[in-house]
Amino acid sequence: RDLAEAAMSDILVKIGSICGACGALAAAEVALTKKYSSQLPLLQSTTSIALPKAYGFVVLNAVGSAFMLFVLGMKVGMSRSKFIERAKQEGDADAEARYSYPKIYAEGFSQTATDFNCVQRGHQQAMETYPQILACALIGGLHHPILASLGQTVWMIARWKWADGYASGDAKKRYNSKWSIHIWTSMFLQFVLAASTGVRLILDA
Repeated sequence: RDLAEAAMSDILVKIGSICGACGALAAAEVALTKKYSSQLPLLQSTTSIALPKAYGFVVLNAVGSAFMLFVLGMKVGMSRSKFIERAKQEGDADAEARYSYPKIYAEGFSQTATDFNCVQRGHQQAMETYPQILACALIGGLHHPILASLGQTVWMIARWKWADGYASGDAKKRYNSKWSIHIWTSMFLQFVLAASTGVRLILDA
């Protein structure tokens, strides 16, 4: 129990550090925007709801991340036939039922089932966190378009590397890439940016 509490405490400290760093970046962006907005048209408001032109990058990244998830989903779908054939060669009489739709994950403990589930998990886990990341990016981008856009880009690269490592069949390899950990740091960045936008809206009201 003591080890579990210590591990949880360590995680909370790391999360706090990440959120603090993200908050500092958000504050820096606000200060720099105020200082240079008159010199940089990209940061100036251009619509009746005061959207900065740079918000277009947030929208484009939203489209890009949606397409990336579509591709990851296609990889899972296309791998089904490969795993069905592989399982049949291994003598699995239930290969068709095990790896075909509507099954999300393959049942059993064979290496083939594990390999398929790793490919599936690379996509499924992304879907579990994507709605909140996208929503926070679109909200946070209203006042922090540069950081929100960069955060989305980092998330896409990290998510792809994470899924690619997972697809190796060894779940531990999902963090082999130095990018992989940033599926979490970029997520917390979007949380902080969205919260910052909410606070600014309240204070400016």
